[in-house]
Amino acid sequence: MKQIFSILIAAVMLSSCGNNESKTVGDAKELAAGINQMQPDGTPTTAGGWTMTAKFDGKDWSANSIMPLEATGRIIGDNNGVSISLPYDRREMTLGYKNKFGDHNAVTILINDSPKMWDGIAGEMEITKVDGDWVEGKFIVTGSNSSAPDKKIEITDGFFRISLAEKK
Repeated sequence: MKQIFSILIAAVMLSSCGNNESKTVGDAKELAAGINQMQPDGTPTTAGGWTMTAKFDGKDWSANSIMPLEATGRIIGDNNGVSISLPYDRREMTLGYKNKFGDHNAVTILINDSPKMWDGIAGEMEITKVDGDWVEGKFIVTGSNSSAPDKKIEITDGFFRISLAEKK
């Protein structure tokens, strides 16, 4: 499944290099559909378990599922096609670790509007708690899209809780 997800991301990235916005939007919709098809493998979020919350331009958002870390290689929270995909490296899940987002370490943001896919290259994620197999972190990110250069998406008050325990 990780390979399928990587292929979907690569297809969207390659198509977005051109100036054909409608094709890019279509490809982003295909990516969202691919994520939604994998949804049955997602872990439902709960108050004391797997969680991702944030504010999109000041409006509360919370994921209803988080995709399996081993399948995606990212921390992806999704709620009906609106998703935040954070970089993930198990070795970096240590208390106090800060991960600054940039061109080669971007957050992917999908929304239910046009343009659908946004790159989060400004912001950071910090690991705030490690308790056994559970890791918590906070994040902020600003999303941009080359087809809407005057518009930004501000994600603030981001929070996630994931388990690093092996699934049985």
